[in-house]
Amino acid sequence: MAKIRHFGVKKTLSSANYTCNMEKKSNFGEIASENIKIGDIVAWSKWNSQELEWKQLLGVVLEVKNTILSNRMVCVTLVMPLKDPKIPVELFTFSLKLVSSGSKNEV
Repeated sequence: MAKIRHFGVKKTLSSANYTCNMEKKSNFGEIASENIKIGDIVAWSKWNSQELEWKQLLGVVLEVKNTILSNRMVCVTLVMPLKDPKIPVELFTFSLKLVSSGSKNEV
């Protein structure tokens, strides 16, 4: 028998009546990453505080990975912007929009 305190009330549960169904949930942004692969061209928006508008940027996907941010597993994507400065940026995968899918060319 398991004894559980719930809101100051002591409850006793038999193991036969108490089951805990823990199912693995996908990482934050992982569902969005199913359609994004290395070599794809993606778009994202960035706020331009000088012009007071959203600016759309384009880049090529270099890597899609799961990482821990703020004690939570999230899916992030490393993207190389097509315009200068050409410094890879790490973005939340769910914030990306697929523009063009890379193709596999076999030699």
